[in-house]
Amino acid sequence: MKNILVVGFILWMGAYQAQDLFFTQYDKCLMVLNPSAAGSFDGFERFSMQHKNQWVGAGTSFASTLGSAELTMGKNKFNNRSYLGAGMHFLRDVGGDARFGTSAFGGTLSGHLVTSPKTKISAGIQLSYTNRSGDFSKLQWYSQWNGNIFDPSNPVNEPSQVPKYSYIDASAGVSFALINKGNGVGNGKMNALNIGFFAQHLNRPKLRYNDITLGRLYMKTGAHAETEIALDNLYSIEIKTLQLLQGRHYLGRYGLLLKIKMAQTAQITRLKNDAFVSCGLYGSSTGTISPAFLVDLGGLQFGFNYDLELARISRAYRSSLEFTLSYAFTKNSLFNKRKIG
Repeated sequence: MKNILVVGFILWMGAYQAQDLFFTQYDKCLMVLNPSAAGSFDGFERFSMQHKNQWVGAGTSFASTLGSAELTMGKNKFNNRSYLGAGMHFLRDVGGDARFGTSAFGGTLSGHLVTSPKTKISAGIQLSYTNRSGDFSKLQWYSQWNGNIFDPSNPVNEPSQVPKYSYIDASAGVSFALINKGNGVGNGKMNALNIGFFAQHLNRPKLRYNDITLGRLYMKTGAHAETEIALDNLYSIEIKTLQLLQGRHYLGRYGLLLKIKMAQTAQITRLKNDAFVSCGLYGSSTGTISPAFLVDLGGLQFGFNYDLELARISRAYRSSLEFTLSYAFTKNSLFNKRKIG
């Protein structure tokens, strides 16, 4: 028992140094991964929230919550002029007996160069302030084992712990987008394509868990691609992939969803948005499969997925729950008289 506690804590801290938090529906929080995605959506402003309850049934709680806001500057009603995007996000990730977690607040700035009526190239940068903290008094140490039980009155006899530290983080990314939507929808037509490349932790922030141990967060590089291929006027297929490399750790995430059109934009007044329902699967290279269901009402979007662990880690826990919610101002801007009409 005592060996498991000590080894588990070491591995858990190592995991924090090796890889970052990620959501299954990565494409719903793309700005946090790739800063060039800030402002790249239908509309002028958008507010989003994402929550994940990880490791359900593991005997302890791991929860992650992300909130973000995005706006555009210079975007016109025809979406045919280059513009700027900006965003900010707040991330809270906490779990375990020590309640060790991350709180991060970041700002993002992006530029979107419209190169043709259907294509654009984007680039962005992101700076964030991150605080990591925990309550190490909640942990049990080998030196506190008296032969029968763990006695919290016994000294820890470990290097002086640093339960709280902060750092500044920097990220950058680029992307290319193709929007090919219109009235003429044919079988096999590509409605949309988005490809991006990014790098996080460019400054390799310092990590400190005690007065002796000092490490640096590995830079993370990644690429993602999302496309939508029309089957007919009502049905299309969404294909998504995310590839991450951080230190010696690799993660691949994939998505395949069927998208069904429930309502179509009013061609004259344009006061009515397209509405869709999507269902399908996400998967990962670590052996996770995630049934997902999403509803897109134009400005309002809601989705959830249920992660099922199929790899060896399923011996400890088997499932996670994730929810997404966002609202975009697609017809009128909050801050001026820009309209899509």
